[in-house]
Parts: sequence; structure tokens; C-alpha cells
Amino acid sequence: MAAVLATDSFDTLLAGDIETGSLPAYAGPWMPLFNGTDLSGWTFFQDGVGETDQTNAVVVEQGQIRMLGPRHTGGARPGFGHIATVREYANYHLRFEFKFGDARFEPRLLSKRNSGVLYHMFPERDRVWPNSIEFQLEESDVGDAILINARCYPGADLGGTPAWPNQVPTDPRPTFPRREGPRPQIERQRVRKNGDFEIIQDWNKIELLAIGNKAAHLVNGRIVNTLYELEAQDVADRDVYRPLTNGRIGLEVEAAEVSFRHVEIRQLGVGSGTRSSATAAT
Repeated sequence: MAAVLATDSFDTLLAGDIETGSLPAYAGPWMPLFNGTDLSGWTFFQDGVGETDQTNAVVVEQGQIRMLGPRHTGGARPGFGHIATVREYANYHLRFEFKFGDARFEPRLLSKRNSGVLYHMFPERDRVWPNSIEFQLEESDVGDAILINARCYPGADLGGTPAWPNQVPTDPRPTFPRREGPRPQIERQRVRKNGDFEIIQDWNKIELLAIGNKAAHLVNGRIVNTLYELEAQDVADRDVYRPLTNGRIGLEVEAAEVSFRHVEIRQLGVGSGTRSSATAAT
């Protein structure tokens, strides 16, 4: 029997927060990011392959985006990659459903199945992980946050629910000392989820609220992670961090068969909403 997703529970809660002024009001209707028939409006990148899918790593079937599915011809060790929106987005509510398939690939053949949502992505298209934030979709870790050349102030634990929409003052605050010596190409901060609400063998509803420089991760209607004071490294000087409030949205290809459907976005009434991805997200 298919799992029942809590499709309306968070919309109801969000409506209450909007009415009280805790969150900004919606600025328009729900709009599809994925049209159900092709990948118009999305770019592709795969390590070792480039910007053109040559092995059916990502195909559209039956209204779903299917990654590394039965039509994939790239062998037992496909490169990691992603598809990403051409446009950049800020101040939005994103929602979609995802489900893992059976296939696993090297180098994660015996590991947890893995994927993720990359958001506030910088505009570079020639790498797997531009500066961004990952909403982790790995088995048993759905809802973790991995900040790629970025950092944040994690939401306080309020007895099993992360603080939202306002941070609770906590002490000590996280500190980020200036790094000495050569820096790795990618630096990460990981913020663990608070609660286990994913369904391993069925569809899951994933939601992301991105408002200014803060974000909330939701799994099947439950808030599991919140991030405040988001900022990312400046491209020209990695010792300089700037507020991170917008960017492209990506879905990862990462050594496991996975499907996505009903990918939708709704703007919130803050700032300018969208802009061309040719503009840097710093």
C-alpha cells in the first residue's frame, strides 16, 4: 500500500504563520519547475561527461525525472552530477516528491542510497558542487544540511523541533576562525536533522522554505532542520563571506537510482523573487 503523504498539514501551518505576520505572504500561485514532459529550463552536468547527457543518466518518463534508471547506459561507475534550474530563485516555498529505486552504483555500491537538493547554487556550470547548500536526501539522513563553501547559524533544538521562523538565542554561538594555510577546493559545514520522518521504500514529500538568509527543511510535513544567517564564500576572496539569499536549484545524480515528481515552487512576498542565473549569487 502506498504511503499517505501529509500534503496539506504544513500548508495549513504556514497559512497560520502568514496570518500572524511571522512569515511573508505568498506572492503568487504554485508554479511547476518541471513540466512533466522534458527538462526545459534545466541544465545538466555530470563529472567525466560534461554538460550534455550522453548515457541517459537523467530521463523523463511517466511525468517523473528518473536518474540512473533502467535506460542508463553509463556503466557501473557513473560520475556524480546534477540538473539545475537556469533561473535563480529567492524567497520561495519549494516542494516535490522523491523515491529511491533499486539500483546502486560504484563507489557507493554498498552504501546508503543518496541524492540531494542543491539550493542557492552559484552560477558555475562546470562542476558537480558549486557553492551552495544541500538538502540531503540520503537514506536515514533525509533533511540534513551540507553547506558547500558556505556556513550558517543552526536553529536551536526546541525539544525535538528546530526553531522556526525565528532563531532562539543560544550560547555559545558557532565560531568560524580564519583558516590558515592552503584551503581545500570544497569546505563543508554539516547540520544534522532533528527527527526521522522519511519513508525508505516509497514516495516522500520534501519542502524547502527559503526566506532571505534563512531556510527550513521539511520531510513529509515535519520541520527537521533550520538554518539562519546563511552566507557563502566570495568567489574572488574565500576569506570573505557574504549573505546567501538566492541561487539556482539543483537535483543531484549520486550513484543511486532515484525519481522526482511534482516539482513546484511558490514565491513569497519578499524581495525581487527571480533573476537570471548569469548574475552571481553573492
